[in-house]
This record gives sequence, structure tokens and C-alpha cells, in this order.
Amino acid sequence: MMSWIKAGVSALLLCFILSLPFAGANANPTIQRQDEKALKMLSDLLELFRNTEKMQFTVNASEERVFKDLVPLNFTYQYSVKLEGEDKIKIELPRVNGLSQLFYFDGIMSYYDVTRNLYTEGDFTGDSGSLVKVLRDEFQLSFPGLDIINRNLSNTINNWTNTALYVGRELLPEGVAHHLAFFSQDIDWQIWIYEDTGLPGYLILSYKLLDGLPQTHVRYSGWNLKPTFKDNEFRFDPPAGASQFALPDFGKKVRGTQQ
Repeated sequence: MMSWIKAGVSALLLCFILSLPFAGANANPTIQRQDEKALKMLSDLLELFRNTEKMQFTVNASEERVFKDLVPLNFTYQYSVKLEGEDKIKIELPRVNGLSQLFYFDGIMSYYDVTRNLYTEGDFTGDSGSLVKVLRDEFQLSFPGLDIINRNLSNTINNWTNTALYVGRELLPEGVAHHLAFFSQDIDWQIWIYEDTGLPGYLILSYKLLDGLPQTHVRYSGWNLKPTFKDNEFRFDPPAGASQFALPDFGKKVRGTQQ
């Protein structure tokens, strides 16, 4: 009797595996393939962000880092974003023992450690997308998943989509989503876009040029494309008693990355 049950379960699993989009040899992601449906959905998403003046959302990230002897460890954290236009952004980073905030407004970047009442400020020339890139590349302050809302991303997206696959419809915590997969020389990535809103729900980044091929997983939530912000939402005014510490020249850093 038990052998029949095992055989039945094995048959069901085999049918399920064979039904997956990547099961057949023709779905080999190493083959350059351009699914128009996947590219169209990605284009629609980028167009939506490009035409949205204000937005806010929350990201929960799990970032894998590979250490000596290829030992992988995942670090999880959360950050929330408020954005207006191309040069106003506020990011809040809750921690176990406190809260940090990052502001960019009127050419000034401000970082404030709320818990310790410490802040630093610096001039910056560029849009919020450039700021995020400099923070990541020059200061190792990463906000995975934030690049997707860059209004100028469509200018470089072809570098990330040598191969494009439409995987199918899948169920996420907030509803049904379209699963898209893209492959390039440096990075492979998958994104799940909600069917009802056209907004991303999940993102996986696989870094092919780094030792151990680490991945970053991003879950989006709390999307609001018509938020109401306070007049001073993006301006940082140091609180009473706050201490200031020195910050490198962000203007010099961004000029260096653009050469």
C-alpha cells in the first residue's frame, strides 16, 4: 500500500516539475531570447515610474554576502522611501537599536542618526538616482531594489536584459503577479509585477561576477503613488542639541562616477 502511495506522489511531483516554464531544454536561460511580453511589462513599469511625480513604499531586503572560504551569510533589513520629482528623497532605516534618516533636497544630502542625535550634511550635484548610485559605489551604503524607480533607468535597461523570459503568473502575499526573468553578463534578475496594480512585489538579484554568486531578495510593500507630503518633508533641520560630524565631498564623488 505504501509503495502505491509513494508512486502516486512521485508521479504528481514529476507532472508538476514538467509543467514548470524552465523544465524543457527550449527554456534554457543561457540562450539569448527576447520574450516580447516580458519586455513590454518591464517597459510599462518603467514608464509608470517615469510619469509618477510622487511615491512612497517600503522595502524588506535580504542581502547575501559571501565571506572567506565562500561562507555565505544573509543580512536582513528594512527601509522606507518617500520620493518627489528627481531631486527630493527621504529614506528611513529602522534598526534594532534605533532609527536613521537620509534626506536629499535642494542640492544638499543629509544623514541623521535619530537615536544618537548625530547628523552630517554635504553638497551633491545630481538627481536622486545618481545619489543612490554614489552611496552604493563609493560609500557601501546599499538600498537594493531602489534602482528600479530611477526615472532614467530606461536609458540603460538594455544592458540588463540580454535575455528576457516571461515565466508565468504566480501568487504573492498581496495577489497574483507576473513573473519576469532577465539575464545579462553581470547580473541575472527576476521581478514579480502585480497583475492588478502593475507595481513590483518581489525582486531577486543574482550577482554573477562576485565570488560565491550572492543573491539579494527584495520584497516591496505599501505602495502609494499619490501620497500627500508635508511642505518640509524632505528638508532636514537639525534638532536642538544635535551634534554634527564631517562628511566627504559628495559633489566630487559624483563627478568622479560620471567621467
